[in-house]
Amino acid sequence: MKRNHLIRSVFLAWVISLSSVSLSAEPIDYELVDIYGENKQISDYQGRLLFVNFWATWCGPCIREIPDLIEFRNKFGDRIEVIGIAFEKTPVDQIRDFAEELKINYPVLLIGDEPLVPMEPLKGLPSTFVLSSTGELLKTHIGPVTANQLERWLLALDAQVEN
Repeated sequence: MKRNHLIRSVFLAWVISLSSVSLSAEPIDYELVDIYGENKQISDYQGRLLFVNFWATWCGPCIREIPDLIEFRNKFGDRIEVIGIAFEKTPVDQIRDFAEELKINYPVLLIGDEPLVPMEPLKGLPSTFVLSSTGELLKTHIGPVTANQLERWLLALDAQVEN
């Protein structure tokens, strides 16, 4: 039993390390509008790891993962940044009210009209992308995430940088 657990742990670490390899050598930078009407660029958040989460107010799994994203940012906000990109054409005041009601503590941007290559086209919602401190795409994940999962990714990326 312990051996199976060890094998699974080693395999999981190996998979995480493989998926942490830079997927995009070019820095990603787009200008989007936040829920308060201010123009923001992805590069505004460079300097630390950036966790970009595509979500929608009508997406059940997206809503369920928001508390985990909040918890992750609370715990590691000095080392990382989380941004949410509302992937919908819902009126901005409704998205803003929704974000405020859920007490989202990270910037929420609105999807624009141009695809955010290489993050789009999305294969599903929610989708989370990890960008390096210089804007390079390091990891993609389709489906909901947990605070523990995000922390494991962060630790794996830290270990990769140290090696």
